[in-house]
Amino acid sequence: MQTAFVQAGDVKLQYVEHGTGPELLVLVHGYRSSARIWRLAQEALDPTRFRSVAISNRGAGDSDRTPSEEAYTVEAFAKDVGAAVHVLGLHDFTLIGHSMGGATVTQYALDHPELLKALVLLNPAPLAGRPLAPGWEQHIRDEFASGRPQEETGSNMAHVPADFRQALQADIARNPIERAIGGRRSMANLQLRQRLHELSMPVCVIGGDQDTTVGVHNILAEYLALPAAHRFLHLFHGVGHSPNVEVAARYAGVVDRFISKTVPQCLALASR
Repeated sequence: MQTAFVQAGDVKLQYVEHGTGPELLVLVHGYRSSARIWRLAQEALDPTRFRSVAISNRGAGDSDRTPSEEAYTVEAFAKDVGAAVHVLGLHDFTLIGHSMGGATVTQYALDHPELLKALVLLNPAPLAGRPLAPGWEQHIRDEFASGRPQEETGSNMAHVPADFRQALQADIARNPIERAIGGRRSMANLQLRQRLHELSMPVCVIGGDQDTTVGVHNILAEYLALPAAHRFLHLFHGVGHSPNVEVAARYAGVVDRFISKTVPQCLALASR
């Protein structure tokens, strides 16, 4: 694992790279986590076949923080990913987004379909948005005031290495409150599901059937809104919100099969 930084427009973003293979993956994390959440999944991929680049959004990990809540939106994150990808010279890659990152990569895929080989939505935030609960903002402020902000990582965490969990929680604890509030408001206002039919690349939706963070009904709704000719679905049984952590090796196997077998078959059929 190698950590570096890239100047993406007005912010410097941290990214973590693993492997030197010909298949390129760009990974985008969710609401309060960081690029660190991908570590187990990155390590589970064959480094001679895959090169994975996990980006920490603004406000995450050691990436730059910005003081405005309006800077922490799906649209801003997608713009940052685009700037980072441009500076790093990446193209013809599979873009993977987890949770809020699923919305971020959807926005990017709609804006820059020509750069993508395929798209993976991992337990994506509801792309049609959802109402905010009464008192949600004060709840976040109280949570930060207590010094115990938490991220829902999954329901099968007992086997996950303690050092990984501690390091990820340390990143979450360093989150700026502006990111938590701005990100929550942005997810509530999403209107991307109605545009999923525009995506022309192969798309795989991956979820856990025990996900109570976004809900299986939303995961299935995203899948059904995609073009039938190149949409694919995998649900893990007994797994929660973060298959990339809870069952990292199995998740990596699904991604491997999708990229190595399904995507070439799909592209071959499309070219006929």
